[in-house]
Amino acid sequence: MNTNYFPILKAKDAEFDALGKASANVTNNMVPMFEVPKFNPELKKYKDNPYAKATFLSELSKKISILRSGMYTMFDTYHWQNPGEKVETGEHHLSYLYNALKSDGVNAVPVVGYDRWDDIEYRLALKSISKSHTGVFCVRLDRFAFDDVRDPDHFHSRLSEIVNFLELDPSNCHVTLDLEDVSSLAIVDIFEKFDSLFSQINIYGFSSYSIAGCSLPNSIDKVIKDKDSCGSILRGEMLLWKNARKHYPTFNIHFGDYGVRGPNSGESGYGNTNAKIRYTIDDHYFIVRGHVIRKPQGGFQHCGLAQTVLNSGYYLPGFSWGDNEIKRCANGDIGGGSTTWIKIDTNHHIEYVVAEINEFERTIINAVQTEK
Repeated sequence: MNTNYFPILKAKDAEFDALGKASANVTNNMVPMFEVPKFNPELKKYKDNPYAKATFLSELSKKISILRSGMYTMFDTYHWQNPGEKVETGEHHLSYLYNALKSDGVNAVPVVGYDRWDDIEYRLALKSISKSHTGVFCVRLDRFAFDDVRDPDHFHSRLSEIVNFLELDPSNCHVTLDLEDVSSLAIVDIFEKFDSLFSQINIYGFSSYSIAGCSLPNSIDKVIKDKDSCGSILRGEMLLWKNARKHYPTFNIHFGDYGVRGPNSGESGYGNTNAKIRYTIDDHYFIVRGHVIRKPQGGFQHCGLAQTVLNSGYYLPGFSWGDNEIKRCANGDIGGGSTTWIKIDTNHHIEYVVAEINEFERTIINAVQTEK
């Protein structure tokens, strides 16, 4: 996979729309891991459908194929009901989605979840996939792996079992080191967590790695205390990646994050959601926080927030579709609820991050050439 950005994104319409508005340079330089949302059987569209779960996954596959046909795309059912869940046909949900993506023309990359390995149905589904899959596999090491590495013998036994049971060739495997929510961790602790795990797995000969994490907490009021105010928070995951690239220059270590909403974010609709804009800048998020979105003003509260972004000194005119939407909002042409702003913020974010990664890689290359 000759790319450099490996974000973990929710497989939802806001993220799909943001990717659909991205430039070709961005989509060609990223391999997203789509996290499949929980299936909701109570939705009206599925209530009388005898194949509701299968329909849900098929619809999701179609949406992904519109964006990623012929392109490497990771998928994971991390939030699915349970690891062994099957669709109505009796097929494991993971196998069903894999086959749907392949049928829809996506270069699907199966993800092995370290955390779910104990489930026998999950293991057998991945074994079935591995027998016919000839491309790249991804091993996702999450908080359970970071905990288990304190007992190296147990950790290596489990990781070796995954590799051997699935008959994986490490040289054809990508590994995601998923630190998940790092919003409450000091930078030195983030670095230490990564080093403790990476030092144990770099002997396996895996082809590439990506670091994933999110410095945005599940609620903006945890970092921007006052309503109708703004501030910046450090993107610890970006600092970690830059540090790792410098300290492990011989390994293919790539950057990943959770876009603009973290692993534990559940925002949707209006409800008690605060208006906010998350604007990605160098090593930080610039956050503009409003107050609860309520009618009659509704989403047009964002117009004032958008003007704050324009006046901040960070705004990049014409940089991305998302930036253009921010300007339109500041002019009063659009408002929008939380879903709209996830789309706008995500689009600016992925465009900015790809440029940020490319610029940092250029500095590394220049530094090496200068030393020679």
